[in-house]
Amino acid sequence: MAVSRYCSLILAGLLVAGAQSVVGQSQASLTAEKNRLARMEQSQENRQVEIEDIENELLSYDYKLERAQESLEKARRKYEVSRRELQQAKRDHQLNTSSDTERQLRKAEHGFAMAERGVDSRTRRVEFIQSNYDELNGQLQEIREAITASNRLIEQQKEKIENLVAALLAKAEKERREAAVARAAPPVSKPEVPAPSVAQAGAGEAGVDSESEALAEPKREVDPELLDYVRRERQRLQKLLADGDEGKHTFRYLELEPTRGESVPFEFLGHNQYRLVAPVEAGRQTYEINTWKFRRTIPADDAGVPYVFIFDARRLSRPRLVMYPQYALEALESTEP
Repeated sequence: MAVSRYCSLILAGLLVAGAQSVVGQSQASLTAEKNRLARMEQSQENRQVEIEDIENELLSYDYKLERAQESLEKARRKYEVSRRELQQAKRDHQLNTSSDTERQLRKAEHGFAMAERGVDSRTRRVEFIQSNYDELNGQLQEIREAITASNRLIEQQKEKIENLVAALLAKAEKERREAAVARAAPPVSKPEVPAPSVAQAGAGEAGVDSESEALAEPKREVDPELLDYVRRERQRLQKLLADGDEGKHTFRYLELEPTRGESVPFEFLGHNQYRLVAPVEAGRQTYEINTWKFRRTIPADDAGVPYVFIFDARRLSRPRLVMYPQYALEALESTEP
């Protein structure tokens, strides 16, 4: 009877241990899903930064297009005037052929040819600017559609996390009830357990070593979407700085103030682009750069990871903050020849 009762207690203990293991696995799954959600939110923030860049470019193209259309309209008016002057010169030369009328005719023909070229060149410029403008609008529409689609995925991910939390709470409650049942059982004496032999101790140490190796940090996998974002931003910066002309400094000083910790100064790259590398904290963060504030989401598994910060100050009424983990840039550079 005592042996039977002892076996029952051992079984109850195993059940409790098993429940703890399941809860531990659920917690790990919950952490992974929360990190996935943070990555999705980070991608949305990156898309929003790209939208800001395109909208800034569109504002610039609005101005260029307006000026180009005004220039084209002037060229057309000049073309019409030169056309009438050419017609008049032809009539004058036909009515009274002389060296003077011939000289006026050649002058009118030259003026008309120049006016015609002016209309053609300005028409091509308007078409070029309009084409770029339409292309930017197309990119803007694609990113907005991607944001809409990702918002749906984010809502699904949040629902998935809520379900995991509910399941975790249910398992924890079950574990609590089982533990209470085990504590309510009458105490029994435990049989003596022989001391482990040297071989067993060695096997135990080997098991610990194997477990340590199993728990070694795996190689970080970089999200392809994050890699694409880093590639696009790096290409944008390289294209902007390609002429080698740094331009003037807009700021006497420019510093990043994280949510906690000391401020970090930016390095001036040129063309109102500033860069620094600093470790980040996980969660919703607010980064203050001089008088501007930017809110960003940092996944839990990026806590303490160095991030690249690029401050785009070309349009001070609407500056941009680009940021991404340094390991993503290193992964991108390692795949290139």
